[in-house]
Amino acid sequence: MRNGGVTYHELVADQRGGAAKNGKRPATASERILDAAMREFARYGFAGARVERIVSRADVSPRSLYYHFGSKRGLYDAVRERLSSQHFDDFVRGVTTEPLVDRLIANIDVAMTPRWQQWARLLMWEALDGSAGSAPYPDGTVPGDLLAICAAQERGEIDPDLDPHVLTLTFIAITFWPTMFPQSTKRLTRGMPAGELLQARKDLVRAIVKRLGDGTSAELPAAVAPGAEEPR
Repeated sequence: MRNGGVTYHELVADQRGGAAKNGKRPATASERILDAAMREFARYGFAGARVERIVSRADVSPRSLYYHFGSKRGLYDAVRERLSSQHFDDFVRGVTTEPLVDRLIANIDVAMTPRWQQWARLLMWEALDGSAGSAPYPDGTVPGDLLAICAAQERGEIDPDLDPHVLTLTFIAITFWPTMFPQSTKRLTRGMPAGELLQARKDLVRAIVKRLGDGTSAELPAAVAPGAEEPR
């Protein structure tokens, strides 16, 4: 057993197994354990996750899990590092030169990916447990969306008098609420089809950014306009 386990980056750097006949390197035991653990922790949280289910899904022995990661906590930390490293660009490295609306629309697409949904569920479990680390970006960093909104205000793209922190929170809600709370979203929208809701959210973001930018009465998308026909 390795004392304290290993980090995800160390595992990746250390795994250079041979390629299969189809040219693809077969997944190593540690990679299969990580994949299985991501699903388990996302579904049940740390407390509810079971090592027995993880090793069964990964098709390894408990001894293999403890050899690679040291403990259940070591495995959880490796999973968290893997997911956070994948999403660092999404949340922290703001591209401040692109039009704001392009970034916000891209965020909605990111939120629909399975990898982000696993990360979101893990963060929700941490928030319920009161974890100090239950944020999608490292402590002491600035969310990329906030940087992008501040840059857009400096360019005169949107009203500079609006609080950029509140604006960031507004767009985060539009982007991630349906992903993190699908059942609540279904009730709020009265069962609006997923594709229709996705397009309505993008149209709403475009309309909001336009209004914030030129002060005109931009036409709201039909799905969210006052007096619009309620979704079936």
